[in-house]
Amino acid sequence: MIEKQQPIVALGHSTKSKKVRPPRNNLLLSLKKNDLELNFYSSLDPEIMNKLLEKVLA
Repeated sequence: MIEKQQPIVALGHSTKSKKVRPPRNNLLLSLKKNDLELNFYSSLDPEIMNKLLEKVLA
C-alpha cells in the first residue's frame, strides 16, 4: 500500500515576550572583623550601608 506523504512544515513559534526578571542582588562588599562577618549586597540602601560601616569600622 502506497501512502501519500505530507510535506514537512515548521511549527509556528509563540510571540509571547520573555519574562522580565528583576536585577540580581549582587555582592558589593564582604568584610570580616574579629568574629563578625558582613556581606553588603546591591539591594541594600546606601545610607544604611554607610551607617553600618561607620559603626563596624570605628
